[in-house]
Amino acid sequence: MEIDQEYILILGTIGMLMLTIGIIVFILLYQRKLMKKNLAFQRIEEMLKKQELDSAYAMLEGQEVERKRLAAEVHDNLGSILVTLNMYADTALKVEDSEKRTQMISKISEYAGKATEETRNLAHRLDAAELRHFGLERAIRGLLDAIRDNYDFQIGFTFNIEGEVIGEVALNIYRMIQEMVNNTLKHANASRIELTVSEVDKGQLSIIYEDNGSGFEPEKLRKGMGLKNITSRVKKMDGEISFKKELNSMCTTIELPIG
Repeated sequence: MEIDQEYILILGTIGMLMLTIGIIVFILLYQRKLMKKNLAFQRIEEMLKKQELDSAYAMLEGQEVERKRLAAEVHDNLGSILVTLNMYADTALKVEDSEKRTQMISKISEYAGKATEETRNLAHRLDAAELRHFGLERAIRGLLDAIRDNYDFQIGFTFNIEGEVIGEVALNIYRMIQEMVNNTLKHANASRIELTVSEVDKGQLSIIYEDNGSGFEPEKLRKGMGLKNITSRVKKMDGEISFKKELNSMCTTIELPIG
């Protein structure tokens, strides 16, 4: 009876894990697909107005190549991990020796960790690809548009940077803004977001993020993983971050060197 309960527990855990990972991957791919499609149409309209059809076609072709490459990575990398995980799960359910079953459970835990890490890496590559195709401003705007479309939020966005922010700098900025938006959705009980990204001096970038939430205290939020990630990125870029909490608003200011 005790062994049957262990089997049920193992089977239930594996099933929930695989379902969760599958849902995460599907949501990531679906959201990025919708966002890329909307941004692509906007970009194409601008190109048509400027009679830049060749560039428009090239951009769409590049997106299709990127989409196929990412799909192949999901199949080859994450797919193979899940197949192996499922194999160990089947073995654990059939084996009678408790020591061997413990070994199988250890393998299940190992490959579950690999699947989680691969899912995280996939999300990172998707965001990096989006930034390469559309640039920082359009990627941020796409993120905010997705929030506006799915939540009852008023969003103001100002972007004022001369030149182009690319590579790891752009990805870090995008990730920080993404994390701040997530904090607002999870903790702030807010209905409005104001975001300004501007170049205050040559090679010096300012991010001012404000919401009208009152659902958390800065000191409590400092201990959360989301804010730790933001602070870590700011320090890595030799920047500064500050918080200002008022009665009905929370403002985060980030200063970064980008030169």
